[in-house]
Parts: sequence; C-alpha cells; structure tokens
Amino acid sequence: MTIRIVVFATALIMCLALSPNLHAQASGDVADQIKQLQQDSRAAQMKNDATWAQQHLAEGFVAGNSWGDWETREDFIRDLQSKTNKWKSGNVSDVKVATFGPNAAVSHYTFTYDAELQGKHRARTVICSDTWINDSGTWKTASTHCSLVKGQ
Repeated sequence: MTIRIVVFATALIMCLALSPNLHAQASGDVADQIKQLQQDSRAAQMKNDATWAQQHLAEGFVAGNSWGDWETREDFIRDLQSKTNKWKSGNVSDVKVATFGPNAAVSHYTFTYDAELQGKHRARTVICSDTWINDSGTWKTASTHCSLVKGQ
C-alpha cells in the first residue's frame, strides 16, 4: 500500500511539474497561430476575400476604424463582396500577441496602407488591436479597432 502511495505521489508531482511547461508551449503555439492569422486577415481584406471573412469573423464581430466608424460583421463582409475597396499597398508590422488560455488572444500591430476605401483615398499608418476567440477549433476575430498614429 505504501509503495502505491509513493508511486502515485511521484507521478502526480511529475504531472504537475510538466503542466506549466505544456501550458507555456501551448501559449506559444497560440501566439504563433494568431500572428499568422493576423497576416492572413489583412491579406484577405486587401484581396476583398469575403469567404475568408465569413469563416474567421465571429458572430457579433464589430470593427472600429480610424476614421471613426463602427462596422458590423455583415457590413464588413458586404464591403468585401462589393469589391469597392481598392488596395494599392498594405503592410502589417510589429505584431504582438497576448494569450488568455487556449481560447482567447489579443493581437496588436501597426498597419500601413494606401487604398481607396468607401470611395475615399486613405493612406496612413494605424495601430490596431484584434480580439481573437477559438470557436470550436477555428480562430475568429470578435472585434478589431484601429486608431490613427499621431502625426499621420
């Protein structure tokens, strides 16, 4: 009986010692996935790829843009489908990701672009943050917000 208790206690201690390491590795994997999805998201937006948005924007998604407008998931997808936005260039840089367990993450980054959006020429640098949620194994953006960089 004593040997069983010692073996059980030893196994329990080893599992507990591995747990933080496994969590750290999983967090790194999540951060890497979100960094890639962040690049994919902007690339899809610049290609007016509504299919990507339909798969990766959460129900209830809202975007706040740097010219002071809110946009729902439906509005965002409709803009992509209409293909009225024309992108000359766009660059995502300085992507950082904070994870909150295996199912939530926030990315923040800089986005420099030159485009015609909703009939107006826009060329600027913005700082953005996106909230990502894992919805049954698929990472989706729940919200995005961008602000104009001062002096731009």
